[in-house]
Amino acid sequence: MTDDVGAWVVAPFVAGFVASLLAVRVALASAPRSLVRINVNQREVPVVLGFGVLFGSIAGSFALVFSISVTEGAPVGRVGTTLVIVVVTLMFAAGLFDDRRGDEQARGFRGHMTSMGGGALTGGLVKIIAGGLAGAVAAIPADGLGHKVEVFLLVGLTANLFNLLDRAPGRALKVAFLFFVPLMVFGPAGFAVGTAGVVGALVAVTAVDLREGAMLGDAGANPIGAVVGLGLAYSLDEPFRLLAVLVIGALNVVSEKVSFSRVIDTTPWLKAVDRIGRK
Repeated sequence: MTDDVGAWVVAPFVAGFVASLLAVRVALASAPRSLVRINVNQREVPVVLGFGVLFGSIAGSFALVFSISVTEGAPVGRVGTTLVIVVVTLMFAAGLFDDRRGDEQARGFRGHMTSMGGGALTGGLVKIIAGGLAGAVAAIPADGLGHKVEVFLLVGLTANLFNLLDRAPGRALKVAFLFFVPLMVFGPAGFAVGTAGVVGALVAVTAVDLREGAMLGDAGANPIGAVVGLGLAYSLDEPFRLLAVLVIGALNVVSEKVSFSRVIDTTPWLKAVDRIGRK
């Protein structure tokens, strides 16, 4: 990330941070019982941090557009911002639909496909459809059919992966930062500027998540994962992009049989990292 790009990041980051704090405060004060879950520590926690992710992302986008309109310079990040907002909004809406429905018996890709065969529309199936739509939109600027397919797959698969990671306070956010930091520093300028509002929102909700004041839920984890997938798809060159598809796809397949939480809890160094910042 150059100094010029860094300057464009500041306004959307701050706007995303502030808007996320406000959105979460409002959501916490008005969360219905349908958005309350029992977390890993058997505490009742509202699943509302997705509102912070959504409104932080939108505020960051508006701040960037305003900065571009009043400041001379290249409108770096405008295309990236458009893609980010579309992806975040689609995945938030599908995730909120699933969150409001509560726990369902259908689990995993196979379970949702089986339910669809029986005529049932599950929240997970809605997320799969939304992930496909988000991936299709995100793939529009990609060059060539191969790249478009990789963008499509990375957005959908990474969204689902982050949903699987949102099983303990702060876990999904820690993994998100492991991706966002190098992607923003070394990735395309458009992605760095376009996602600054998202990152500001994530910083704002981290403390609440770690303190178990609220959870990301599907409405928070899915958009975050989709944006990470977007970053990988437009930052990596071949063959690393294909490798990312294979690795993330494999993790999704493995999750059908293996519990990530169990792996983390039985691996000392992963367990130690997982508990950093938690109560």
